[in-house]
Amino acid sequence: MMTPEDCRLHRLPHGQPLPATAEAWLAALPGPVMVRYPGVDRTRVRALVTLLHGNEPSGLRAIHHWLSDRTANAARLPPPATDLVLIIANVAAARLAPRYNHRQLPEERDLNRCFRAPWQDGPGQLAQAIISELVALGPEAVLDLHNTSGNSPAFAVAAIDDARHRAFAARFCDHLIVTDLRLGALMEAAEHLFPTLTIECGGSGDPRADAMAATVVERFAANPALFAAQPATDTLTVFRNPVRLELAPGASLSFDPSEAADITLSADIQQYNFGLARPGVALARLGPGGLSHLVARDHRGRPVLGELFDARAGVLTPRQPLHLFMATARADIAASDCLFYVSPADHNP
Repeated sequence: MMTPEDCRLHRLPHGQPLPATAEAWLAALPGPVMVRYPGVDRTRVRALVTLLHGNEPSGLRAIHHWLSDRTANAARLPPPATDLVLIIANVAAARLAPRYNHRQLPEERDLNRCFRAPWQDGPGQLAQAIISELVALGPEAVLDLHNTSGNSPAFAVAAIDDARHRAFAARFCDHLIVTDLRLGALMEAAEHLFPTLTIECGGSGDPRADAMAATVVERFAANPALFAAQPATDTLTVFRNPVRLELAPGASLSFDPSEAADITLSADIQQYNFGLARPGVALARLGPGGLSHLVARDHRGRPVLGELFDARAGVLTPRQPLHLFMATARADIAASDCLFYVSPADHNP
């Protein structure tokens, strides 16, 4: 369970020498922390939040690298364009053994589903503390840095589709998902307060994701005009309102075809992340209950499972060409969150 120290933000001064590794720093943190680093323009502030999920360490490593560099080379490296606030959130889950294995503490809610009432439990109190700090800061932009649950190219997610968010996203990646689905994520809570973007920088444990996270932090800090029009915006691929494919309540999930489960996901499901799965492709083996063990609703709550998927000889296959996102090889995450997101190929501008 979360302790009182896990439920509030601790302010750390900038410029202090840090332990040699992000892991040693994580072990030494007093709990969730916030660091404010002064920039060239002290009248503006940007906020970067990471480690909302304890099994997504790339953002922590990127912040550790960025702060360590500036502590060691303060005279040589330029300050950020604006004041930069760095928030490291779910420290307790990240350092619970085995380290970086737990999305949240056992028996606790997913922190990135707690940015709306009720606030009374530990994750709710921490989410409320983060939002309160952001509101007090009034940042010109908020960036929420994550790892994907499975192997995937980097992509951005926004709750609003406008020129500012597209220019913001194009500074970091080639794909933007825009969703009207509201689950209680930080991105949704902040959408009407300040421009907010989630960056999924690739799979946890992938060195390329760590490198991507470091690039994101550097660009977010250094660029004097995040929302200025740029040629890259024209090449940004935008996917609107992908659908979550979820297990029905009580259904069982496995990746092992030798186990008896209601849904057995294909072992190579991750290969379809940001790819195209066409009718006939086997995404999962279905148990005796067939499609009844799955739920798919669009952002309006309308059931769309039968429009998107078919059951052929006990196999789940697309009914139409589908883009897949956020497919994972971890059964616990797929079962507790969703199997993956899908978007019909002809619904994307």
